[in-house]
Amino acid sequence: MKNRLENMYELESLMRYVYKVLRNEMNTVYENEMSRNEFFILRALYENGSKKSVDLSKMLNVSASHITAITDSLIDKKWIERIRSDKDRRIVNLHITEEGRNKLELFEKKKTDFLLGKFKDFNDDEIENFIYLFKKLIKE
Repeated sequence: MKNRLENMYELESLMRYVYKVLRNEMNTVYENEMSRNEFFILRALYENGSKKSVDLSKMLNVSASHITAITDSLIDKKWIERIRSDKDRRIVNLHITEEGRNKLELFEKKKTDFLLGKFKDFNDDEIENFIYLFKKLIKE
C-alpha cells in the first residue's frame, strides 16, 4: 500500500497529465480557430456586457498586455470591437459583435458536446463527486 506522500506525487502527476490532455482536446474542439483565451474573453463580454481592457484583465486575472494581445486578435477576426465613450473619449470599451456572439454560441455548444462525451462513462453520482472534490480542493 502506498503512503500519503506517494499518493500525493501520483495525484500531482495525474492532474498535470489530465490537464494537458484536456487542454489539447479542447484545442481540437475549438478547431484551432479560437484559442482558449479568446474563448474566455468572448464569454466574459457575452455574459457581462462591454468592458474596458483593465476590467477584463482583473476579471480573468491576467496582465493588461495579455488582454491587449488577445483582444487585437479578436478585433482582427471581427468578433469584438473597440468603442470610445461619448462622455470621455479616453475610455475605450470592448464590445462583442454579433459575429462574435454567434461564434461563441457555436463553440459553447461544441464544448458542451465534448464534455458530455468525455464524461459519458461516469454516472451522475460520480460527476457529483468530482464536483464536490474539486470544490473541496479549492476551498480555503
